[in-house]
Amino acid sequence: MGALAAPLILCLAATPARAQVSGSVDVESDYRLRGYSLSAGQPVATAQIGYDDDSGVYLNLSATGEIGRDDPLFLGVQGNIGYARRLNQTLSIDGGIARSQYRSPDRESRSHNYTEVYLGLASGPFSARVYYSPDYEQAYVSSLYAEVEATFRPATNWRVNGHLGSQIYLATPTQYLGGRASRYDWRLSVARKLGSFDLHAALSGGGPGKDYYSGSFHGKAALTAGASWSF
Repeated sequence: MGALAAPLILCLAATPARAQVSGSVDVESDYRLRGYSLSAGQPVATAQIGYDDDSGVYLNLSATGEIGRDDPLFLGVQGNIGYARRLNQTLSIDGGIARSQYRSPDRESRSHNYTEVYLGLASGPFSARVYYSPDYEQAYVSSLYAEVEATFRPATNWRVNGHLGSQIYLATPTQYLGGRASRYDWRLSVARKLGSFDLHAALSGGGPGKDYYSGSFHGKAALTAGASWSF
């Protein structure tokens, strides 16, 4: 689960809201986002810190580096600020603004730099969010991304999550039209909590087309695994 999804899920907790600072360190076999690998298929480490105020305001900041080659490579950062509020016993809402800035892990791939405004709803195990970006990876390229997720806990300390997302481009200058077709992505993950540690695996994919990095095309379906430590 990414940094942006956590506040909406936490807003549904049964305990009263309290201001708190939290953090985590995560290691993944591949850093995948919306059907693409941002680490060219290499493992990464991510450090994240977040602050949740009892007013509903929250902030998150994460930094990711590739650790799969001889020389570690800093990939980029993601940060967001938002506000979450419970509307009633079963429904919560949140919204905010996020900035993602990731460099290309190789010279053949493009960087991923963009700003997004988002709005989300959550009820029970289900949540949905819509993101609008006025500069998705290129100036003057606007896009809309929508996602729905469901999280279930079939047994103590076990968590199963399903994700489905779709992205469309609203306005694209002629010189950037190539590769700007609407696309979708999906993910099914399972996690096991062991105290402050979390072990997880995910099967993900998307379409249409293939992913391109390290000088060749790759299928978007991928099986990844990782572990995180929360504090």
